[in-house]
Amino acid sequence: ESKSDISSLVEASRRNTYIKKIEGTMSQPFGLLIPGAPVRTDFVASDPSGSRFALALSGITGRDISAVSELVFFLLPGVSLPEDTGAMLFWQIISVPASNNMTSTPFAPPSTTTEFELMGAITNDRPSGSFRTGWATNETLSTAMNSSNVVTINLGVSLEPISQIRNVGVRIDNTANVARFIAKDLFNYMSSFDNGTGGAGNMVVPRNIFDRWMNRFEARSRADPHFYLKKADD
Repeated sequence: ESKSDISSLVEASRRNTYIKKIEGTMSQPFGLLIPGAPVRTDFVASDPSGSRFALALSGITGRDISAVSELVFFLLPGVSLPEDTGAMLFWQIISVPASNNMTSTPFAPPSTTTEFELMGAITNDRPSGSFRTGWATNETLSTAMNSSNVVTINLGVSLEPISQIRNVGVRIDNTANVARFIAKDLFNYMSSFDNGTGGAGNMVVPRNIFDRWMNRFEARSRADPHFYLKKADD
């Protein structure tokens, strides 16, 4: 067998050992908290390898979904992931006709299941993270909520090598850096108005610069709530 095949077998063995270990103490290793709601720990394994988990947010449907701006994903106490492995959190929309609908007609809203979208990741070094959902501005979700269908968010978790998490550009819990990114956006905006007459270390800007920046910031946020994070690695 090739080295890659052997490595795959070793990794599969490590994951199976990990799943057997946690099965002795708890059903699965993850927790989820939506502000104002009970903690959820009912993720279920969704494949035989034990590297995939799922959780349907069946208790949050319809327009309540758009009110969830962020959620916290974490490892349960006393649990650790396999070495050099992280847990990637995904979400998808499941939209199905309401059970009390009359018999289907050509005008009835169709069922919809979207592809999974990446939300964030946690690791042993960062065992919890607060992640923004973007659900309030998601067009597909908005369309589904405006139909007569029942809309549910389905979460998926995949155990992946740390190297893969880094390769896809996952930022692990950006929340702590949000203030810095916003301040940098304000500074860059103010700098664009500086005429250089204030001397070294000083900035000369219009008196209403903050109001102008705030109007611009709010307009851009409506179009893209996370625009100021796009250059977070600069």
